[in-house]
Amino acid sequence: MRKYTTLLFLLILLPTSVFAQDDDWRRRRGDDDRDRYRSRSRETFELSPFVGYRWGGTIFADQSFVFNEDVDVASNPNFGINFAFPLGDSGMKLELMANRQASELETESGLFEPNNEIADIDVTYLHAGLQFPFARSRNATPYVVVSAGLANLDPQVGGVSAENRFSASAGVGVKLPMSDALSIKLEGRGYYTALEEDNDCSFCDYFYNQDFYQGEVNLGLIFSF
Repeated sequence: MRKYTTLLFLLILLPTSVFAQDDDWRRRRGDDDRDRYRSRSRETFELSPFVGYRWGGTIFADQSFVFNEDVDVASNPNFGINFAFPLGDSGMKLELMANRQASELETESGLFEPNNEIADIDVTYLHAGLQFPFARSRNATPYVVVSAGLANLDPQVGGVSAENRFSASAGVGVKLPMSDALSIKLEGRGYYTALEEDNDCSFCDYFYNQDFYQGEVNLGLIFSF
């Protein structure tokens, strides 16, 4: 958990260093070039393939007739693609995202012992959302993103079908332009998925939140056109 926290912390701090460079650029180039760049970035469509690393996610025993104990989704890489298009000249963009993780379900064992893998599982998010840029500069465009849609949970177990559940996410990222048509994107995002419970214990529902949570960090390319 410490390494994931460090990655998110570095992701949040990264814009600070690139904003400092913008002051030097402004003195050298003037405001006209900067305004043209900002106008260009607001009006472009963006196609962004990405790869990342995702962790978290527990399916509790009382939510499934398949497993007789709680099972965790193992931390594993993910990959996906975003398509974003501008909403007027505000800089906001509507984002469509498909994001997949191929992982394993495992049960916890004793301290320092390897976990027990019991089945493979694919977790796929299909979301639509909004990107809100802030403090844009020639060197970087940081943004906040929120989205909602479906989470597809597909355990590779005989006789078991995939399930679709409502899902939402929120995150923060930064776009680092390499040219007018190409940028690098760094992003951290957290996911919430609502899971139905198969018991009638309203007391348990009140005191125990048994929904499905995951976090991830991503690195991608942005092709603007």
